[in-house]
Amino acid sequence: MSEWMVTQIGDIAEIFDGPHATPKKTDIGPWFLSISSLKQGKLDLSESAHLSTEDFQLWTRRVTPHEGDVLFSYETRLGEAAMMPGGIQACLGRRMGLLRPKANKIDSRFLLYAYLGPEFQEVIRQRSVRGATVDRIPLANLPIWPIRIPSIAKQRTIGRLLGAIDDKIAVNEKAADAALQLAMAEYEMSAINGRFNREISMADCAEWFSGGTPKTSEESYWRGDIPWVSALSLKSPWIDDSDRKVTILGAKNGTRLVPKGTIIFVVRGSSLDTEFRIGLTQREVAFGQDCKALRAKDGTDPAVLFVAIKSHTVEILQLVDHTGHGAGRLATDLISKVTIMLPDEHLNSQASMTLRPLVEIGANRRAENRTLLALRDTLLPKLMSGEIRVQDAEKVVEEVT
Repeated sequence: MSEWMVTQIGDIAEIFDGPHATPKKTDIGPWFLSISSLKQGKLDLSESAHLSTEDFQLWTRRVTPHEGDVLFSYETRLGEAAMMPGGIQACLGRRMGLLRPKANKIDSRFLLYAYLGPEFQEVIRQRSVRGATVDRIPLANLPIWPIRIPSIAKQRTIGRLLGAIDDKIAVNEKAADAALQLAMAEYEMSAINGRFNREISMADCAEWFSGGTPKTSEESYWRGDIPWVSALSLKSPWIDDSDRKVTILGAKNGTRLVPKGTIIFVVRGSSLDTEFRIGLTQREVAFGQDCKALRAKDGTDPAVLFVAIKSHTVEILQLVDHTGHGAGRLATDLISKVTIMLPDEHLNSQASMTLRPLVEIGANRRAENRTLLALRDTLLPKLMSGEIRVQDAEKVVEEVT
């Protein structure tokens, strides 16, 4: 570690912050980035909104995010950061700042991983200002905060290694999305040409279940390993994990356990303004009252039913009630009347052989990504501390990418 040196953030990067207001949201247009989009080193645009071109000009007078900038939260979600990707027109949202690497002083990918590493996370913890309502990073002081870096050559090597894992994760995500889109196209073609010849309502094709929330003040309900799915956490078509988890005791006191192969979708929440969130469970999970769960009946393959329902997204979104206060609502009595086309008993096996492998591609890629993310998070502190040599890390990364 002798080649590593301590420098200051201001010596290696320019620092900018975003506007202290929120523009009017639009359905299309440039992105207004949200700190909620900063997740585990990646930018999740599903958590951000759009703004008009006119507002975009106003909100980028101070700075326009460029590819390679490191986005970070300076209030509430302290420690979160992500790399700004290319090809995206966006402005910084409230409570969001960016670090713009100075040429030949810091590698942009290394800067991201150094920011996320345990050493700089401790700097954030120690130097943040504790407020009555939110904690914050004092941007006026950030330029003098210390950060330890190696030579630019080693920075680039570390950035390349950890970045290779993130690149593989991105490839897997695209492959999973493509497989699901192909499954939906195959379903729609089968419905059009008559291979799926049984018209049935959603009420009649599956058993329906309601969920619930265990008492949040009871810690014994929330110390387990059973994923608890809610409108906020249901973001993937393949449900295999969640940030919040419950115990068996919690599942018996407020929620409901459902097995692998259960379809879960959101019926209440702000996400219904723009999307119909639906997923197929890959393991036993519990779920909240803002979701509904379905179990396929009459021998229908759950993967086939899942693709069938997802293919009716546009129709289902038209049923969302936006007249109440706050979040949209998808009434069960309305959605249960939606009719879908399914194969009869004779064709069910053939449909399963066609659609299930495509759905499983997505599930397998997501499972692989969980392993890759765990590997990246394991290597990150070890590389930053010198506990593992770069040469050894290269061998590990080569095996998985």
